[in-house]
Amino acid sequence: MRAGHLDNEVSVVPFKFKYYPLLIEMLTDRNFPCIETVTMQTLPKIGYIAFLSKQPIAAGFLRRVEGGYAQIDTLVSNPYFGSKIRNEGIDKVVNWLINDAKDLKLNGILAFTGEPSIIERAKDKGFTVFEQKLIGMRL
Repeated sequence: MRAGHLDNEVSVVPFKFKYYPLLIEMLTDRNFPCIETVTMQTLPKIGYIAFLSKQPIAAGFLRRVEGGYAQIDTLVSNPYFGSKIRNEGIDKVVNWLINDAKDLKLNGILAFTGEPSIIERAKDKGFTVFEQKLIGMRL
C-alpha cells in the first residue's frame, strides 16, 4: 500500500454531534426543505456519515417506525463532489443502515423518493418499488 492511500478512500463512521454542522451545511447546500426541523433531538439515533480526505460526502439515518420497519431518513450528499464519489458515499452509508436494520431484526426498510436515479439504485440493492398514492397535510 502506498503512502497516503487511505486518504483517498471513502470511509464511513457513526454520526456524532461533532458532525452536526457538516450535516447542516450539506442540507443547506442542497436547499433541503424544512431544514429548521433538523436538530440533534429530531435526528434518529442510528446514522452514518461518509468522508473522503476528512471532507463529508454523504450522511443518512435510520428512523424506526411502526410495524417493525425503519425508514431511511435525511439522506443527503455533498454537491461539491462529483457524482461518482457522492454515489459511493451514499452507497456505503446505505449499506451500513441496511446492516443495522438486519442486526435489529426489523421487518424491512422504507424510503420515499420520486427521483428516478435513486429508485434505480434502490432496486439494485433489493428494494421493491410500490406504486401508491401519498396523502399528507402540512400544518
